[in-house]
Amino acid sequence: MAVIRKEAYFNSTDGKNKVRTLIWEDDSCEKVAVFQIAHGVAEHIGRYDAFARYMAENGFVVCGNDHLGHGKTATAIEVLGHINGDDGAVRIVDDMHVLYNIMHKRYPDLPYFLFGHSMGSFAARIYATLFGYELCGLCLCGTGQLPEQAGLLEMPLDLLIKYFGHDGSVGNLFRLAGKFQSLQFEGETGDENAWLSRNKENREDYAADPYCGFSLPAGGMKTLAALAVKACNPNWAISIPTALRVMLISGAKDPIGQNGRGVLKVAEQLELAGIEPTVILYPGARHEILNENDRDMVYKDVLAWAYEAMN
Repeated sequence: MAVIRKEAYFNSTDGKNKVRTLIWEDDSCEKVAVFQIAHGVAEHIGRYDAFARYMAENGFVVCGNDHLGHGKTATAIEVLGHINGDDGAVRIVDDMHVLYNIMHKRYPDLPYFLFGHSMGSFAARIYATLFGYELCGLCLCGTGQLPEQAGLLEMPLDLLIKYFGHDGSVGNLFRLAGKFQSLQFEGETGDENAWLSRNKENREDYAADPYCGFSLPAGGMKTLAALAVKACNPNWAISIPTALRVMLISGAKDPIGQNGRGVLKVAEQLELAGIEPTVILYPGARHEILNENDRDMVYKDVLAWAYEAMN
């Protein structure tokens, strides 16, 4: 029997939105664990379909939701990136926990994994400090470590929100950041999405997807900054259970992870907290390693780690 993908919605903890969720299951094989995915900024959970199907074919019940302001949780394409209220970061993490409660109620006896990519990795790091005792394993993909001064980023955004509201424009700041991050790739500086992956087909799909690559207004940028700053607190790992199995995976040429340096910094923080993470940096790979040319290797590594974590 093939993998079945189902769509569902639940009420967001913001009291306003309906959160779109996807669930992948293969009823032809024994269920071994639940595997929840938290996607990155300016994308959606549907982009993880191939990876989710692979995990489902190997016995995992895979689930994930479109975060506030993203995908079909946003009420229209015109409001993608719009996250109102000063607690957007809190709501994103709390919505992830709502999905956990839904899935745990259905499969109370199965181990539970959380996988977070990019912005989703920051949300997953925060999640683990709050609810790590509920998890069997935590996989952080495309994560990084901001300098302590990064908290200063929130100040101008607060001023902008004060005078122009959460929907106030910050121009093409997000896209400009992509262009800047792509500068390190010689011969590809004309492609603002070069930083995403070496896989040109993936970059073309991203550029053509109306639910990807949108500009974030002030409220969305504030939420992204708040997630990153809180996750990158130097002492974040102290609040994680030492028994939690943690995996860090990243492209060795991922600007978000400072070409591996930021990822190793996160690993060091975990080690100081008494946790020995599994760390894999893929040579030549960029930010979206699940969509890279050698993604099959990444899939197999995550699967092997998850099985080892359960044993």
